[in-house]
Amino acid sequence: MVIDASDVRFNAAVRFAGGRIEAVEPAQGLTRDEEQTILAPGLVNAHAHLDLGAAPPGEPPAGGFLGWVAAVMKTRGGTTEAEVGAGARGAASRLLATGTTTVLDIDASGAGREALEGSPLRLVSLREVIDGSPSSPDDRTGAALEFAREAVHRPITERRASGLSPHGVHTVSDALLGELSRLSSGAPVVIHWAETPEETLWMLEGEGPFSDWLGPSPRVSGAERLRRAGLLRGAVLVHGNHPAPGELEALVGFDVAVVHCPGSHMYFSRPPFALEDFHAAGIAVALGTDSAASNADLDMHREIRIARETLGVSGAEAWRMATEVGARIAPWAHVSGRLGVGDAADLQRLRPAVWSGEAQRDGEALLDLLTAGELAVEGVWIAGARVEG
Repeated sequence: MVIDASDVRFNAAVRFAGGRIEAVEPAQGLTRDEEQTILAPGLVNAHAHLDLGAAPPGEPPAGGFLGWVAAVMKTRGGTTEAEVGAGARGAASRLLATGTTTVLDIDASGAGREALEGSPLRLVSLREVIDGSPSSPDDRTGAALEFAREAVHRPITERRASGLSPHGVHTVSDALLGELSRLSSGAPVVIHWAETPEETLWMLEGEGPFSDWLGPSPRVSGAERLRRAGLLRGAVLVHGNHPAPGELEALVGFDVAVVHCPGSHMYFSRPPFALEDFHAAGIAVALGTDSAASNADLDMHREIRIARETLGVSGAEAWRMATEVGARIAPWAHVSGRLGVGDAADLQRLRPAVWSGEAQRDGEALLDLLTAGELAVEGVWIAGARVEG
């Protein structure tokens, strides 16, 4: 059993009541088949766009990242609300089937959250707002603000919470960012940041392809723009592939977290993610899937495997990134990404495709197997209840 990345136990069992872990104790009378499985915390997907559906994407279109954005917007414009809902439910089912129990989801229209009301997932629904970054407020700014107000007033429940997602540091105006800072009032705030070099170039100098469809550049880094708006403290910054010079240092002391999406990163053939730079700055990095529009599968175990292959991290570190680090972003204190006493009874039962003798007696070897090998998810529990996708 994996309690967390620092605590692996053999021949152990959990007892839970009222949706929480009540005890971790020696297992009695395990069958040979049960000895071949692993109990572990459910995974936390720290960044998803479930309303972009469940079908894997084709090859990236011509025109690079902006060509991909245009293709996604065209598809979204021709999709009905019912189709959005069906895609969100399919995406949520895929997450559940592959061991995810908590997800932070960007909801562009409100249709995604409504469609997922019946899902057993713990869902943090982040209302996406965008006004195209005009130099002064316009009709889009006002409409986006009203859209945001409706979302954050929803009460938090055992499995549902709300937050805000100003789309990106480059696509939301200073005026709207300032209003969202006043509105957020402790709710999670998730923002796309420094995803491409073109974004960073426009932010600092107002040049490049982004200048053709955005307003005047703020000529400051994304971190500085968020700091001035009062949105930087506690923010969750997604991607972070191309920070401006000195920008990581500017994040220090603001309790930010960053989310890396290995499968989506690979889809766009991006240069290696500089995880060591974030670690050097003391910034926590979680894992997410991003959307089905830029990832071959919405499977957090696959994200863990890709992270190990591309980031050079240990099994323990990759596991933390997919559990404990993401859980810190979620608004439920008992959702910890662990299986300790008092933690949420959110867990999965896993069967490795191949066992090694060492993995059956050594915790580090088991974590290596868990994070680098193929696994079958044989059961998922949320709040102590077994769930189906």
